[in-house]
Amino acid sequence: MKKHFLRILKGSIIAITLLLTILILSIAIITSKMNYQMPEILNVELYDSDNYKYLSYSNGKKQSYVKLADISPFLKNAFISIEDKRFYEHHGIDLIRIGGALLKNLKSNKISEGASTITQQYVKNLYLTSEKTWKRKINEILIALSIEKKYSKDDILEGYLNSIYFDHGIYGVEDASIYYFNKHASELTLVEAASIASIPKGPTLYSPIKNPSNNKTRRELILNEMYHDEVITSLEYEEAINAMIECVGNNPNDDAINAPYFQDLVLAELKNIPTITDKAPGGLKVYTTLNSKLYQSINDSIIKRAPTSNIETAVYAIEPASGKVLAVIGGRNYENSTYNRAVSSVRQPGSSIKPFLYLTALENGFTVATTFKSEPTTFYYNNMAYSPTNFQSIYAGFDVSMAYALATSDNIYAVKTHLFLGCDKMVKTLKRFGFTGDIPAIPSLALGVKEVSVQELTEAYSILANLGTKVTPHLITKITTMDDEVLYEANPQVTKIADTSDVYLLNEAMTSVFDNNMTYNIRPTGVAVKSLLTTKYAAKSGSTDTDNWMVGFNPDIVVTVWTGYDDNSLIINTQDAKFGKYIWADAVEAYYKITQKSPSWYQMPDDVIGIEINPTTGFYGAFGDYTKPIYFKKENLPWFIGINK
Repeated sequence: MKKHFLRILKGSIIAITLLLTILILSIAIITSKMNYQMPEILNVELYDSDNYKYLSYSNGKKQSYVKLADISPFLKNAFISIEDKRFYEHHGIDLIRIGGALLKNLKSNKISEGASTITQQYVKNLYLTSEKTWKRKINEILIALSIEKKYSKDDILEGYLNSIYFDHGIYGVEDASIYYFNKHASELTLVEAASIASIPKGPTLYSPIKNPSNNKTRRELILNEMYHDEVITSLEYEEAINAMIECVGNNPNDDAINAPYFQDLVLAELKNIPTITDKAPGGLKVYTTLNSKLYQSINDSIIKRAPTSNIETAVYAIEPASGKVLAVIGGRNYENSTYNRAVSSVRQPGSSIKPFLYLTALENGFTVATTFKSEPTTFYYNNMAYSPTNFQSIYAGFDVSMAYALATSDNIYAVKTHLFLGCDKMVKTLKRFGFTGDIPAIPSLALGVKEVSVQELTEAYSILANLGTKVTPHLITKITTMDDEVLYEANPQVTKIADTSDVYLLNEAMTSVFDNNMTYNIRPTGVAVKSLLTTKYAAKSGSTDTDNWMVGFNPDIVVTVWTGYDDNSLIINTQDAKFGKYIWADAVEAYYKITQKSPSWYQMPDDVIGIEINPTTGFYGAFGDYTKPIYFKKENLPWFIGINK
């Protein structure tokens, strides 16, 4: 009986040994064929026009990445003590912990006890989901063993500490340290380090801001573990146990304050600059055109002007002479929707497209005083009837000038001009100014049926603001290494698109949208915000049943504001139809307060002359009529002006 038992025992040992050998060999073969790599870390720091860092981007997330040497020893030891005491001794998995956890899980018939090492947790963060299944756990173990063969312990610990989630949208120990304690990860005290190390167990449950008592209980557990692991002294332990913490709650990469729609555009543009990422394995400093103060001012205006409205808005601001994009707002709330309505959405611009029609007219012999009768009209084009109407069916009932048509957005004048020139003329102008896609040569093109983006319209207006010269718009001015070696500098292309004098005539005429003296039976479209303006601007509004636009400029700045609903709902509320103009006025005026620049206007070209006439009729003023200077090319004066050319 005894010999029989010994034979069975011996056979069992041999069988178990063989099975373990086969298992070990199988694991070795599988892990050797695995090609999992830790991500190459490319740190990107974004700076605004004042060289203020407003975003750290690393490892595909809006976060800061720090080297292990820049993390407090207290913080490193806190994580090792609570998460993986034998981190520097095992090879990716801790067999002792696994054995204990396995017994508990078998008894409960589910995975209720974990034994993950820091390496396994890092693997899960990088490659796997959080589902609790045997298959996921086996994959986690195999990948962890593979990673440990290829990388040092310090590399793994560094990656792990930079990948953990700490609630409040925070990833990585650097941003967690800044968020909770307004300190870098290298500056944390022992109690602060223990507090941060407490959070990953359950980010919401152990956040020292949301649940301070839970955090205190767990950090005392961590301090106790650190003391027994002999990584802190008894004196340090006692001081930390009795110490109080004070949390700040300041996210350095908070999307609510750091121009998130602009950030996304910069990161996308960065990918289009060739060879940059290959030159800077240590990271990149990206200097951008963002005016953070202007962005914040516009954001504040949106909240102020429509605090309870659900209407969406998009804003785009450019410095026309340099092509620098100063601010981009793609929606009211980035956290609710990252969709950038300033760039990705296309909508009908309504009358805000008309300046390009009138520039075409000026290029083809019209003057700002050229008249058409403003009255209900049916047009016939390609054997089809077309009967546009003015706003609220209000017509002057007499011949009005281009200046008046611009000021009051007279649709009849616009369509008459468009058909007189030939529909193809405006199509060519729009393409010349950078409008893309199918542009239909139809009568209603003059009234803005061609859908455009806020960005596209702003960039076209910036050419007008720059007197016919296009400067390539850009968001990045310079890129350097972290050691300030310059890798890239913007070199905007300058192209002449339109004649300076023609554009000057148009720009002067577009100031009439704010001229209340030109009111006849309808006010010019910008009069409502005239009182908010302290300097001279050219502008044009536009509206459809579902969209409202306001675009305006001077030599210093161009701003476009769009408002509407994502689902194309009708804009019925009167305030919803108006508040975009107020945001525009707030934005252009804020620009001067922020930059402290003296407002400027255009110098009159040598071949242009100003003549005092009635701007509504385009003719000499009768007694008591309102008159002001209207501008003409000397070579193309109205017939009634009897002066030498």
